[in-house]
Amino acid sequence: MPKKRICVILESAEELLDMIRKEPKGRFRDRLRLLWLLKTGKAESMTHAAELCGITYHTAAEWLRRYENGGISELLCLKTVPGRQSAISAEVAEDLKKRLSEPEGFGSYEEIRRWLIDEYDPDIPYKTLHKTVRYYLGAGPKAPRPPHIKKMRMKCADSKNRSLLKYLKQLRIMTFP
Repeated sequence: MPKKRICVILESAEELLDMIRKEPKGRFRDRLRLLWLLKTGKAESMTHAAELCGITYHTAAEWLRRYENGGISELLCLKTVPGRQSAISAEVAEDLKKRLSEPEGFGSYEEIRRWLIDEYDPDIPYKTLHKTVRYYLGAGPKAPRPPHIKKMRMKCADSKNRSLLKYLKQLRIMTFP
């Protein structure tokens, strides 16, 4: 394999060491460490520097190529793939969030799904809608679930809450003398 010409590193060893100490992300510390090893001469070759950093020769060559092209800023830039587009657009998500924040809200995720079909016409699967509403919007349906009957009886027996007793009498859940 032909030897790659090692580029000229513009920063001093002290500056690189200071950057390594201040860098919170480990993946970027390794990149700076590679430059520091080459600048100080602690590694005789790029292959040796790559071994000391725990990376392959090709990764080290890629990092140096990025440093040559754009300097430290390009070296510490993390390229990310955009990923899949969301099933619910940003404007629909904003309207849904407003509607979910209203006091009456929705009774179930199926109601939310039907509302979206009526208003915006996207047929979104239930699972996708649940994930979007629950985890990305941080909301959910407003319908309270009825408590267990035994919990209600214990609450009435333990407390002096007359309004709760009246409510239960109206529902005829509990019989009182």
